[in-house]
Amino acid sequence: MPTTAKKLLRWVPPLLAVGALAGVCLWEVDRIAARSQGYGGKQVVINEICAHNLSGLQDGNGDYGDWIELYNPGGTPVDLSGWTLSDDKDDPNRWTFPEGTILEEYLVVFADLADTQDGAGYCHTSFALKTNGETLYLYDAQGGLVDKLKYPEQDFDITYGRAFGNGSEAGTFATATPGAANPVDFLQENREAPLGTAEFSLPAGFYDDAIEVSLTADDPDALIFYTTDGSDPKDNGKLYTGAISVTSRVGEANEYVSIPNRFGYGYSDFLKSYAYQYAPEPVDKATTITVRLYKDGHWAEEMTAATYWVDVEQHTLPVVSVTADAQELFGPEGIYTPGATYYTMLQQGNLGKNANFMSGESIDARVQILNSETRQSLETQISIAGQNSRLWFPMKNLSVDLQQKNETLSQALYEDDLDGFSLKGTGNGGWQYFYLDGFWNNYLYGGSLGAQYNIPVVLYLEDEYWGIYCIRNKKNAEFIAQQYDVDPDSVVICTSTEPDEEDSIHTLDAILRELPCDESGWAWINEHFDVESYIDYVIPNLYANNWDGLRTASNTILWKATEGASEEYSDGRWRFLLNDLDMTVVYGFMDPIADLVYNTAETYNMQQVLFQKLWEYEEFRTMFAERFRTEMETTYAPENILPAFEAWCEQLEPEMPRNITRQKVETTWLAPLADWLTETESDVENMTMEQWQADYQSICEYLSQRADDLLEFLEADLAEAENG
Repeated sequence: MPTTAKKLLRWVPPLLAVGALAGVCLWEVDRIAARSQGYGGKQVVINEICAHNLSGLQDGNGDYGDWIELYNPGGTPVDLSGWTLSDDKDDPNRWTFPEGTILEEYLVVFADLADTQDGAGYCHTSFALKTNGETLYLYDAQGGLVDKLKYPEQDFDITYGRAFGNGSEAGTFATATPGAANPVDFLQENREAPLGTAEFSLPAGFYDDAIEVSLTADDPDALIFYTTDGSDPKDNGKLYTGAISVTSRVGEANEYVSIPNRFGYGYSDFLKSYAYQYAPEPVDKATTITVRLYKDGHWAEEMTAATYWVDVEQHTLPVVSVTADAQELFGPEGIYTPGATYYTMLQQGNLGKNANFMSGESIDARVQILNSETRQSLETQISIAGQNSRLWFPMKNLSVDLQQKNETLSQALYEDDLDGFSLKGTGNGGWQYFYLDGFWNNYLYGGSLGAQYNIPVVLYLEDEYWGIYCIRNKKNAEFIAQQYDVDPDSVVICTSTEPDEEDSIHTLDAILRELPCDESGWAWINEHFDVESYIDYVIPNLYANNWDGLRTASNTILWKATEGASEEYSDGRWRFLLNDLDMTVVYGFMDPIADLVYNTAETYNMQQVLFQKLWEYEEFRTMFAERFRTEMETTYAPENILPAFEAWCEQLEPEMPRNITRQKVETTWLAPLADWLTETESDVENMTMEQWQADYQSICEYLSQRADDLLEFLEADLAEAENG
């Protein structure tokens, strides 16, 4: 028989097991109690919601609906029969749980208006969740409020709820956990992350037939959102689920290019704007796909875009595609439109420049430049540039600021690093279809005048053909530093709009008008101005007969620098930048030298005042005449300038028919009413290719004879000065 000790030993394991089990039970009781305490002793809580479920949890029908998760922190099953959920505190009975609904630990309910139960056992409420945020209410069978949860505006596939074990705090989670414990930490507020970009299956460009464009993400777990209206996918994007069809838009009515946006100073001009229809014929159109990636509550920092043309004749010039939010461009507050404020001010008799396109405001945009060197998509900011040209002309100039310097684009367009550029339209003048400002700058590029190199391009704005433009560098301190090898931090730039301070055109104008014509005056001018540089600046303005240049104050740009590698240009003397040469090749019969010397200079037209003052000095006239004769025999000799102009026009001519069509104007049925109210007569005169060819010949005749005519004028003016 077993001894007593052996009998006792038989009971040790069972006793140990019972003790261990008791310990576990006590630990679980404590855990549940602590867990329940973390939720304020609530029996059931609204634990997690997803108000914009695009690719997460599927219901029993395979659909993605919004969902609500309930959590039982107490551990004891809860019968939810007769309990209700609502998103309206005035209607607690919005939706009732079916009889026999038992909450063990977690329960997920789809909130998608279905009000049913699917094959997988999921209940569906009679209401849906609002993505812009609201408050949810949970009531027991007796109508008592058990819990409520207020959530803010929700992003795609992101959930909002209570941190595990801390039901007093709620926030956003990076990862959805339907039917499981929530994370203990909330998502950080940073909503942009380095997720990379999307790849397009087809490069941007021109295609004969409809195409299918597929998208893939650098991060295979990221969601791809896209738009085809130029807006940010973060705001208006569609979830990419399959190839995007891009079809022909031939014959589609113009949406933006025909918007009236050329206005003058008075109320009558406002009325007259509706007497005309701009671009009445359909222009070529493209489709731009703009993409941004999304993952775990984060939007990618970068967007990318690709523009496609279907059944559109390829252009012979490089193509620039600019897209942005259409409302920010052409809406009531859009930077390209007159805007409501302008209309109001006009009606009140205010004749000032109050249009939106005069504000200088910038908006986010995507820019693509398509040529043999690049197909890059660049994030930029754009604004409307120019002076009166943006008031009077529908093809307004654009200023483009790159978010960061782009070496590839710089190499494709310019030699220097590029942080921004200008897109200049037709400009003013009777010869605007020849883009003369671009021609003069290119012809004189590389000298001492600060000319901007121009690349003729075709612009598509918001996927509509906008016409021929010229890409050029901006005139700023960095531009001057590159041109003249000076320190950009030491550069001072003055224009006619600068305030009346020491370094201003107004101050210089006042000094020059009072300066005596003696040795002290000559010394002061040479101390403060580079006279030889000024002569080089005056000559092309005289040759081109720049009616909007030497004779007007508004287009004057002065600069000086005090530091730099170049000693020649860091001497602190003022120099002029070549500027605004679109209103040229006019009045070839007149003597521009005499006109500059003897006509009274308008207020603050310092450049004309300076020439008139210098002309009184024989030393200056000798310097000027010598330089002038040399330039007429070399730079402006017909055998040199004519081939350059012919080459410039050869670039433009193949693109000119579409450019002419885009700028066509017709009178509307409102024209007679506008004519009667304003006591004017509406009239249009559209360019044709025949007229363009005739104008081309006229300009060539001007260039053939201009140098000889100017030399005759010079000798006559010198003789008059000697005799006078």
